[in-house]
Amino acid sequence: MSESIGSPMAAFRERQNVLAGKYSASAEADRALSEVLSSAHQTMLDSIRRLDAIAAEIERAQQAKLAADTPLGSREYQRFLVDKQREIAAIVTNAREISHAKSLVLHDLQDRYRG
Repeated sequence: MSESIGSPMAAFRERQNVLAGKYSASAEADRALSEVLSSAHQTMLDSIRRLDAIAAEIERAQQAKLAADTPLGSREYQRFLVDKQREIAAIVTNAREISHAKSLVLHDLQDRYRG
C-alpha cells in the first residue's frame, strides 16, 4: 500500500521541482529583460541629452553670429559645424551599436522564454 502512495508523491515532487526550475529560469529571464530595457532606455535618454546639447551649441553659435560675413568667420563656422556633425555621427553610431547588442540579448531572451 505504501508503494502505491509513494509513487504519486514522487511524481508530484518531481513535477514540483520541474516547475520550480521553470519559475527560476523565468525569473532570471525577467531580471535580464528588465536590465536590457532599462539600459536601452538610459542609452536613449543619454543620446537625446547629448544631441540636445549639440543643438543648443549650434543655436548659440548661430545667434552669436559666429559665421560673420568674413571668409575667416565662415571657415570657422564651417569647422564648428563639421565638428558638431562628427559628434552627432558618433552619438548615432554608438546608439546603433548598443541597440544591436541589446537586440541580440533580446533574441536570446526570446528563446529562454519559449524554452
